[in-house]
Amino acid sequence: MTSDDRPVVLITGGTGSIGREVAAQALEAGWRVVLHGRTRDSVDAAMKGFARPETDIAAYAEDAFAQGAVPSIVERAVACFGRIDAVVDCVTGGPPGVVGRFADTDPAGYPGLLNASVAHIQRLAHAALPLLARRGGTLIAFASDAGRFAATGQAAVGASRAGIMGFVRNLAMETAQDGIRVHCIAPSFVEGSASLKRTEARNPDRVAKARARAGLGLPTPADIAPVVLFLCGDGARKLTGQIISVNGGLNA
Repeated sequence: MTSDDRPVVLITGGTGSIGREVAAQALEAGWRVVLHGRTRDSVDAAMKGFARPETDIAAYAEDAFAQGAVPSIVERAVACFGRIDAVVDCVTGGPPGVVGRFADTDPAGYPGLLNASVAHIQRLAHAALPLLARRGGTLIAFASDAGRFAATGQAAVGASRAGIMGFVRNLAMETAQDGIRVHCIAPSFVEGSASLKRTEARNPDRVAKARARAGLGLPTPADIAPVVLFLCGDGARKLTGQIISVNGGLNA
């Protein structure tokens, strides 16, 4: 392939551990990458890991939760290489007070939780779908396994993640006629991720039990990225609407 016909993947929230690994493996597989992050510092730090020319990777910073930001993020991605073939959303966020026993959570945080999860992926899909339809592209969402498997302390978060999954499955049915595929990757604990480090600092016993239960071992970003690239590639051209757990055997 020449630099003009290589596919392009936009990775929103791509400066975290999973986004960076998806970008690295996409580059090795011949994709061009547009890497989005919330802050200039996070983008600059992530870009230090990629010794690639501007013809291979571009990056910019914008707060995905600012008013009108999502359409701007997509427009800026198109401006980088003139096309988008896949969008992988790794944006994370949410208000405090929504994790733990439901009776102890703060109702004031519920709207913000939904805005940072379900409404965010809806805004991104709405902005990206017209561009993906031009080439039969792929949209990949991320939502933790809390949306599939029940546990104490995650009633509010689990509902928001289940909302993402329900949106993905229904959207996949609508967009198949346009050649667009839509999926959701559902990790649980991911070794090396910032979220696992925060959880371990707050509740080390919970993480220790998860490591003991995961018969295959907790996944790393390097275990998740190949699944993303497969779903975006030609080998998955007949797959859509799938919720795929990558959890090392914590649940099935």
